[in-house]
Amino acid sequence: MINQIFTGTPTAYRFAKCPTSVVAGQPVLLGTIPAVALTSYSSLTGGAVFYFNGTFALTVVGESVVSPQTTHKINPGDDLFASGGTLDATTNVTTGFTITAVSTDPKFGKLDPNYVAVAAGATDTQAFVQLVVGG
Repeated sequence: MINQIFTGTPTAYRFAKCPTSVVAGQPVLLGTIPAVALTSYSSLTGGAVFYFNGTFALTVVGESVVSPQTTHKINPGDDLFASGGTLDATTNVTTGFTITAVSTDPKFGKLDPNYVAVAAGATDTQAFVQLVVGG
């Protein structure tokens, strides 16, 4: 699996309809459920397969407000949120968001306890993000 650091127990994955722009390793929200694409969009099925738990190497930005930016250090175990993005109304899947500490946005996961902090204002392209289903 692209980007996967830890599998979680038990490993949960399933198919879902999604926009054609979804690629393997991409974080998404299926409605309000955080997930990472295991496969890219397939025109044969109209969707992709997604993981719903585990830890993944994803891009995280150390900020608590997007605009104007308010930088914020994110420590291991801190909550992470899906800021911005594009909602596909047909499939109810949000893509293209930024993972931040903006607590007014939908919850996406936590900075894995086995990872180092993301510095305030930094963009960490390999941060360990632990998916959190159900908040």
